[in-house]
Amino acid sequence: MNARKTKQAAKRKEASCLRESGAVYTLGRRTTAPSDLLPGFDLIIPGVPQSDPTYAIEAGFRRYGLEGEDVFLALAARCVQESRGRHNGFEFFQYERGLQVLDLVTHDRQIDSILARVCLGSDAVGHLPVWYQYFVGRRFREGSGKFFTPRTVARSMANLLPLDAGLTLCDPTCGGGTFLSEAARLLNGTPCELVGNDVDRMLVGLTEAVLFLTCGGTQKRHLFCNNVYDRGPFLDAYSKRVDCILANPPFSLPLDSVGLRSTLFNMGYHNSDAVFLDVCFELLKEGGHLVCLLPHSIVVNVDYSELRAHVEREWDLCGIITLPEGVFYMTARTTTRADIIHLRKKTATKTAASGGIYFANAPTVGIPLNSRDTMSGSNSLEDIAATVRARGCVAGAADS
Repeated sequence: MNARKTKQAAKRKEASCLRESGAVYTLGRRTTAPSDLLPGFDLIIPGVPQSDPTYAIEAGFRRYGLEGEDVFLALAARCVQESRGRHNGFEFFQYERGLQVLDLVTHDRQIDSILARVCLGSDAVGHLPVWYQYFVGRRFREGSGKFFTPRTVARSMANLLPLDAGLTLCDPTCGGGTFLSEAARLLNGTPCELVGNDVDRMLVGLTEAVLFLTCGGTQKRHLFCNNVYDRGPFLDAYSKRVDCILANPPFSLPLDSVGLRSTLFNMGYHNSDAVFLDVCFELLKEGGHLVCLLPHSIVVNVDYSELRAHVEREWDLCGIITLPEGVFYMTARTTTRADIIHLRKKTATKTAASGGIYFANAPTVGIPLNSRDTMSGSNSLEDIAATVRARGCVAGAADS
């Protein structure tokens, strides 16, 4: 018992270090309240006691024979209603179907009271990916390589990008729209173009609803439902037009063939991680930035040495942040290890990355890493991202 306490005390004193040009910066920690709705997501419902309304929602809808996708669509539709925002219809989000489900239950005062609490206000946008994961996305937890990114991680990753006015920012595997919405929040109404794509039409609909609740009127949104590993309207429309990519692609899916030119696939790397790098290279302008999550094995395993050599020829390395094991455990029950990779597409005039290269280790990310994690409020990743910006490591193509 004493040994365990000593180990826990040592863990609390552990500092994350950012190394650059031989210097070491010790970073403090900020605290973020853990999710009460679904472990692994930063979600607090203002004015509601520390309890979980999700189960009450689920039980209430089940009384009317409703569950799964119907419940999610109803919740999302209610969030849109409560926002009082004007829309010209949705292309992917099944808003009308959600309203039809709501009509079946809103006479129930208990259900309506819960919906009024959790679907109202600026926090509602954070609820949607959580609800999707709970009511619809459980099938992603095994075998698909799809892991929803916690908002704390997405927010810090967005902070690593040069978020300037007028940029085109893209997530080629947008999932629940978390990356695009966090970038929109940081841009705070600044004019930009947000581009999302996913192979799952319902996920594109989720992104559409999330961006509707997040974006300002000067932030354009364009969404696609294409297989990113095939040549299609998405790649054709945005080839060499994107300034920044922010993404968490499906991990380690085997690919028998691809419909686009992929040097890494032709080199023998027949997996989604490798081909995704070539997809991003196709989309980005010269000097464009890629910040994405990739399996830790890509960075360290000898099997990927030729891939890393190819990346060094085509890209400038801006930085790598190693994340702790368990980032996806509470949402996908996987211990898959991931790193944040920051690359910049080389320009014809300069091959060295501007702003310096950073390497860091983030022992905490503001969420529980397992069911017994007692340090979930600590977020060294947020401090690392802030320090990267403060040290001038984030620079746009115009600075090259």
